Amino acid sequence: MADYGIRKYRLNGALLKRSLLEGFSLSEDGGVLRTEGSGVHSVFLPGLDSAQPDCAWGRLSLRCKLGAESMLTVRAFASNQDAVIRNNEVVRIDDFLLDPAIPRTEKERLFTLADGMERSGVKDVLLTGQTGRWLWLWLEVAGAEDGILEDLRVYVPGDNFFRTFPQVYQTDNDFLQRYLSIFSTMYQEFQEEIDALPELLDVDTAPEALLPMFAHWLGLETDEALFSPEELRRLLKAAPELMARKGTKWAVEKVVKLFVEEPVYIVERNLLQSDKRHSEDLYGATPYDFTVMVGRKMDEKLRLRLKFLIDQFRPARSRCRIVFLEECGGLDAFTYLDINGTVLQNAPGSLDDGKALTGMTYLQ
Repeated sequence: MADYGIRKYRLNGALLKRSLLEGFSLSEDGGVLRTEGSGVHSVFLPGLDSAQPDCAWGRLSLRCKLGAESMLTVRAFASNQDAVIRNNEVVRIDDFLLDPAIPRTEKERLFTLADGMERSGVKDVLLTGQTGRWLWLWLEVAGAEDGILEDLRVYVPGDNFFRTFPQVYQTDNDFLQRYLSIFSTMYQEFQEEIDALPELLDVDTAPEALLPMFAHWLGLETDEALFSPEELRRLLKAAPELMARKGTKWAVEKVVKLFVEEPVYIVERNLLQSDKRHSEDLYGATPYDFTVMVGRKMDEKLRLRLKFLIDQFRPARSRCRIVFLEECGGLDAFTYLDINGTVLQNAPGSLDDGKALTGMTYLQ
């Protein structure tokens, strides 16, 4: 990206954790601010240090999701000094703004005396006229019960095109600068989208809507009703190796273990001893039959999900049967002494508690 000397400050992570949050909560990754309850919510951020005296700050940009009756207000001021005199004492501005015991009226007075700016109802704010090494920001949301602020950025300077004009036209905060800032903002946003294109092809960062398309490219069939986005990402990461070994026992076992943490056993009928092949109910009737046994309780949605995937990776002409090895006591019904065998005791039955009708349950 041709940045033309433009610096971008991302306001997230450690900076937001050091901020004073009133009525806001911070996401686990430190990048999203969420409103809590109703009323007025405020965020006082520590000063941004440009390390350059008389720095001309450009613009503030953020993404917000607020209710129809909510209002976002942005206040900002810049200074070459990072301290003020309060009650005949020198106080750092960061300590002053981030102190919850100091009334909001005093902080608002500081922004006014420092010739700060205030904008309401916008999410892209020009910081024209704000000059100094440090920049302080105050974000306020009024009337929001559910709201989100994220992707906060500050650009220095905020205009790509204004500085390309002769010096005689470069007058701060005049009509030409404000007019050109519209196109500069559009240019920067388009450029950021172009720079982020590789993320669209990354399984971990791609939007959920693209995941079925990736699966189609790799020759996988998917069903949004069966797989969550996280499960689809997990499947796509393993897809290249799975497709390379499609039609093998390894592929069937691998795809099952992607969604099952418990032990998985695959029994191929043609590999059984001849004296164990008589039971067609257990292991099928043809040499192409195989059984996938999962060591956990029955889960109908998981069974549908596994069948959907196994049908794509099983060998041609083969037939698969999926069995959940629940604790049971029935003979000739997939009971193995070293896996799921158990001695059952008579127990009273009840509804909606996951009890199976094994013949050992009675009604009281």
